Amino acid sequence: MGKRGQPSVLELGELTAFLESIKSFSADLIFAPTEDGALFHYTDLGGLIGIVANADLWLTHSRYSNDDQELTHGRDVAKSVIGEARLLVPSPGADWVDYLDLVEQFVNDAADEAVYVCCFCKADNLLSQWRGYGANGTGVSIKFTPTGFSDVTGSDSPYGGLMRLWKVFYKLDQQRKIMNDALSFAYTHISTDPIATRARRAADAIAFFVPTFKNEAFKDEREWRLIFTPPANCVVKPHFRSAGGMLIPYYTLRDLAPSVASSTATAKLPINGVTVGPSVRQTLNVRSVEAILEAAGYDRVQAPVVPSQIPFRG
Repeated sequence: MGKRGQPSVLELGELTAFLESIKSFSADLIFAPTEDGALFHYTDLGGLIGIVANADLWLTHSRYSNDDQELTHGRDVAKSVIGEARLLVPSPGADWVDYLDLVEQFVNDAADEAVYVCCFCKADNLLSQWRGYGANGTGVSIKFTPTGFSDVTGSDSPYGGLMRLWKVFYKLDQQRKIMNDALSFAYTHISTDPIATRARRAADAIAFFVPTFKNEAFKDEREWRLIFTPPANCVVKPHFRSAGGMLIPYYTLRDLAPSVASSTATAKLPINGVTVGPSVRQTLNVRSVEAILEAAGYDRVQAPVVPSQIPFRG
């Protein structure tokens, strides 16, 4: 049938319904961040300048991840679950196998479709992250209050798209359960719709979760992701940057969040502190990070800057 492009507004509505259903009957899978929780975004000093001075975060096309295995892992799980679902006896309906065939085709066609993510960790001061971002002594970990993103997630998703702050799943049994739930929900939610319509909805749900599935070897990162799925003909267009020999598409949170962009002079992200990574210039970096936060209107007590105590030389 060929590639179908980005999800329509209607399909995004059905995807939203599935995400809410996951929360309601599988509470053990979803742990929504609370006010007293925290998420940490690792970057370098250059990234910190853009985040603080511009009150902005970048959401990058998931296909351009540093680790392509992340996406192949999720798709492999989906294909495995779809294959096993074909063997269900008795089948849920006479058209069940035809439905699964369409879901698999749409999932394959959707390999290049757009899901944009910004990554966070539940853990601060991770050696693995300093190795990734602090090899030249410029790494920082920015502490965020998750509920501070509530104005652009959920029912307030920007520009008709879908934005969610979602945890990353590392356990294979959880990943398989979500895929099975997506297949069942889309098939039965509006059972009078054509199977092609229901298959598209299942594929949308699977495409949303593929960037949230990682190998269990990475579980210590306890990662969360701010995920944006743009609608067809989204009025906000992505930006592009050159890195790693690629031209990488990304959205800026300021473009997607009118509540932030409308108050340029006073806009602030929900930052509650910064950890400065190991460096021979760590003391100077702590002072300069304090200065840039203060210049952006952050309080030193409410957003303290601390040095990492990990003796990592890069």
